Amino acid sequence: MAGGYLRLLQRFPKGYSLAFAYGSGVFKQVGHKNTKDNMIDLILAVRDPVEWHKTNLALNPKHYSSLRFGGPHFIASVQENWGAKIYFNTLIPTHEGMIKYGVISHTSLITDLLDWDTLYVAGRLHKPVLMLYRGMCYIHNKDHHRCFS
Repeated sequence: MAGGYLRLLQRFPKGYSLAFAYGSGVFKQVGHKNTKDNMIDLILAVRDPVEWHKTNLALNPKHYSSLRFGGPHFIASVQENWGAKIYFNTLIPTHEGMIKYGVISHTSLITDLLDWDTLYVAGRLHKPVLMLYRGMCYIHNKDHHRCFS
């Protein structure tokens, strides 16, 4: 993994078990001279959204919109109960360039992958992505154990 992506991941709390980057800020695309001036898009899968947002709010409060005033339980509730079950912080300036990042719970990720619940992340994974971190395992049923590593 390139040093810039490692530095990006170090900005976030531990507790993610899957992280990937995608889009025109990661992959050169037709009509773009380079990736440097484009936004880097990230998705992080977390086991406990409330705890992760609580820690991230302490580390990176300016990443959040005014929803931060509702606290981590409110943010996780919005994340889990609206839209594609992923919460995005966007237009975050970093030394590596502008980023946006989405946070999705393991439960919602697995549901989307297996059942195509929203097809947001499952669909995203049908396009090029740069896997930055894979460490998530889950039990599909009593006889089948799957890992993202």
